[in-house]
Amino acid sequence: MINSELIAIIIELTIENEKFESQLFEQIELLTEKESEHTGVGLYVYLEPEIGIEGHRLSKSQLEQMFGEHNHELTKFELINKNENVLADLTIHFSNGIIDCVEIWNKLGDYPKGELLTYELKRI
Repeated sequence: MINSELIAIIIELTIENEKFESQLFEQIELLTEKESEHTGVGLYVYLEPEIGIEGHRLSKSQLEQMFGEHNHELTKFELINKNENVLADLTIHFSNGIIDCVEIWNKLGDYPKGELLTYELKRI
């Protein structure tokens, strides 16, 4: 289970209305936060698959339908918090058909070390 409300919402909104949406939503229930890496201007949240996720892995064919030959990642929203000077791109990365990582990259400078409690998500 993903403990961070922000990370869970980012993933849910990003995969909403995607091909294989129900399969991807099943993955969310079987992911936990493994570790976070604060890079100064951003944050990587790495996810660990739990037992049972194999049944919800996207196949090579499904990945090709979603992404073609490009990187297996989705970027659909910006994270905004004017008080914290945040305007960040949000990217969901996939590895071998499983949601692997959430990347937050602040285009305005340093990203806060604590979890944002107030924010806006804007579709790009």
